[in-house]
Formats: sequence, C-alpha cells, structure tokens
Amino acid sequence: MDLDALRPERGKGAGTEGAAVWVHLLHFLAHHALTVRPDLYRRADGSLPPQMVLHLPNEMMAAKLEKNVSTLRLWTPILEELGYIDARPHYTTMTTAGGQRIPVIDGTLYAIRLQPGHKAKLSYQDLSAQYRNLDEDRKAGRTAYRVVERAEKLGQQEAANAKNANRVPDEEKNMRGSTASPMKAQYLREQLKTWAVTPGQVQDPLFADPRIFSLDELEEAVRTVQDVIYLLPTVAESEANKRAALVGILGTALAHALDDDHSQRWYCKAIWNAWNEEVEGRGGLQVLAAQLARLDVDRHEWGSLKRPAALLNARLRAA
Repeated sequence: MDLDALRPERGKGAGTEGAAVWVHLLHFLAHHALTVRPDLYRRADGSLPPQMVLHLPNEMMAAKLEKNVSTLRLWTPILEELGYIDARPHYTTMTTAGGQRIPVIDGTLYAIRLQPGHKAKLSYQDLSAQYRNLDEDRKAGRTAYRVVERAEKLGQQEAANAKNANRVPDEEKNMRGSTASPMKAQYLREQLKTWAVTPGQVQDPLFADPRIFSLDELEEAVRTVQDVIYLLPTVAESEANKRAALVGILGTALAHALDDDHSQRWYCKAIWNAWNEEVEGRGGLQVLAAQLARLDVDRHEWGSLKRPAALLNARLRAA
C-alpha cells in the first residue's frame, strides 16, 4: 500500500500518518496471529493466504492508537475502497437479567489483505461463526471496556509516578509525537495480541503479574481451563525459582478441570514444551492457549469426549 497517500493534507489531521497508523496495527496483529496459529491460517503448502479474518475490538484498537472509535469508522471506508480490509459488526446473543436471549454486537470482524492485488472480503461463514461466549466474558469482566478502563488507570498511575519523581520517563521522551503512557501502550498492545489469537481472552494487569501473585493464593484461585489460559503468559514472565511451581499449578488445574487427573504430568509437560518454544521465539504459549480454548469449547459441545489429552496432543502436533 502507498501509506503516504493516507496522510491527510489539510484539516485537523494534516501532517499526521492518518489511517496509516491503523494499517500498521492491523498488519501487526494479522502477522502475530499468523505466527501463533499457522495451522489455522496458512495453506497446505505453507504459503500465505490472500487474507486473514480476525475478530477485533474497536475500542481497544482506538485506545492503542490514541484515537476515538469514530476515527476508525471514518478510516474504514477508505481502507475498504483500497481493498485492504472488509469490516462488519459481528453479532452473537446474550442473556438479559430476565433470562431472555437477545442479539448483540460482540466485536468487529476484519478481513485483512495479505497479498498484493487481493480485495479483502468477508464471507457468510466468517460472519456466522461464533468467536466468544459473551455471557461468560461479561460475567468475568473480559470485555474491551474493562481493558480500556484498566489501561487508563495504568496510564494515570505512570503519570503520577513520573510526577512524584519530578521527571518524564525515558521511554516517553523517545516516543516522537506521542504523549501516550508506555505502560498503557504496552498493556493494550499485549491485550490486542492475545485477543487476535483468542477473541475475548484478556488478562488483569495485576493478577497476571508474576511479581505480584502468591503461589498459594494462585493455587486456590485457578480452577477452570479459562483460568489456565489467562495465566499461561506468566510462565514466560515468572521468576526462574517460581516457574516450576507455577507450571505444576497450571498443569494440575488443567487435569482437574478436564476430569483427566491421570494425565496431570502430561499437561505439565505440554506447558513446559510451550515455554521452550516461547524461548525460541515460536509463540508456544499462545499456541497452547488457543488450542486449550478450542478444546474447552469442544468438551462442552462434544459430550462423548473421553480423552481430552489425546485430542490436545494431536492438535498440538499438527500445529
């Protein structure tokens, strides 16, 4: 794409990158998802597909870009006209307080072009697929609104710390033309990466910090497959002397949650393998998280599933 052509020549945005900053973010998220889930997106011969379809939250992307959601809406037809994206709201259902199921929008689907000359296009299958359980996500606070709210608090905290220290963080000095908090920007970046792989998967910045959690408290708190998914990234971030205990807690929780206690050691080994791949730069922890999310859906819809470890092992090998 000719990104310079996206720069506004007049008006409030004159002199800025304009929609090009969004193109950079969409390309980054598509590349990340492709790296983590090549089994899902790459063709049989290993080549790139002409496009990728991602379920993404506009609120989080706008916050990362320090823009309003309305700005993304203005940029959308521009990028669609160029064939770079095709964007549509994605509908699912949720339960009201009175127990009624109603249709709601749970995010936006984006077809993102990967090959020159291709015009991105969403299909009926893309639009009709289910990407998240909105009832469970809202109950657990796993929403774009909560992520943006947490990000704002992180930014305010960093600003207050800098003010108290009577200095501006070095990272912020180096960000030309940006007043965004590095802590806030990094948090939103990581949450968007996680969401791009598994829609609705977000982490509390405090609960997920390996320097804060107590292993005893964590052992009591981790009960479900989703709990394990949200904490998998902390395996890479934890202190070396805590990592083995953390892997043990997550592996045990998986075995209990999947009614598969005799495979506890195998689940621990799967997490260690994912961590080793992460160290080698292959995104192993997010691949495992994505496969666990898929398995969690399967075990609820597939009542006859008796050997979840075997199915997970087969999928990890294929991935």
